[in-house]
Amino acid sequence: MNNLQGMGTKIAQLRRSNGMTQEELGKLLSVSAQAVSKWENSDSLPDLPLIVKIAETFNCSTDYLLGREGGLTSLIPQIRETLHKMELTDRIAFLEHIITLTEGPSSTLPVSSGGNPSLVHIHLGPAGLGLWAKDRLACIATPIFLKESVEMLRTAAAFPLNLLSDDVRLVLLILLREIDDLKPEYALDEKTLRMYLPDSIHLDQVLTECIELGFVDRVRGGYRLNFRADLTVRLLAMIHQIINQQGTMNVTVGSV
Repeated sequence: MNNLQGMGTKIAQLRRSNGMTQEELGKLLSVSAQAVSKWENSDSLPDLPLIVKIAETFNCSTDYLLGREGGLTSLIPQIRETLHKMELTDRIAFLEHIITLTEGPSSTLPVSSGGNPSLVHIHLGPAGLGLWAKDRLACIATPIFLKESVEMLRTAAAFPLNLLSDDVRLVLLILLREIDDLKPEYALDEKTLRMYLPDSIHLDQVLTECIELGFVDRVRGGYRLNFRADLTVRLLAMIHQIINQQGTMNVTVGSV
């Protein structure tokens, strides 16, 4: 009885979310509106061919309609097979939906979208990094990967981070906030900052260079990375981690 009631509720929710009446759904499925009403009121169940057709109509799985809770892992084979058949732009659009679903509470970082909020979206917080430019770019990075990337920079830097001086890189990493505590008022005073740096560094000169590069803001209480710089350092760290670690790199030259 619970499964029967659950399927009816799901059919009703799917129908309403798609702006359809019971009569419209019935026409698509070649059944009467009364039959749809009986399903939704848990008075009867659609037969198997109709369950498959309902799943196709609402772009969901039959497992979902039947109330099978196999977890998202059970969907991976189907997702993998479907992705291989999709165009690249469709794959990116799919990843965009995944980023939206996995996004936690709104980030404290007020990242501008250039006046068009539907075009670019960035989420940075305890759930990791989600970034996309609609129909053009999609990127997902877990907190573990972000932290590993940053930690790698604390010891050595190759391209592209070696484009910055070692002194600048050290200051940027010290000012980088913890991803699970992105306080907008975060700042380090000069005395504390000096404690983390070797005595050989001329801090005044390095801070001036960081400010001129647009990475660091001088605020009440000391110095901090501005919001764009915070994100930029993490993205550069990710690129550094990806291209400088041993692994497989596949580059396609020319049109596909």
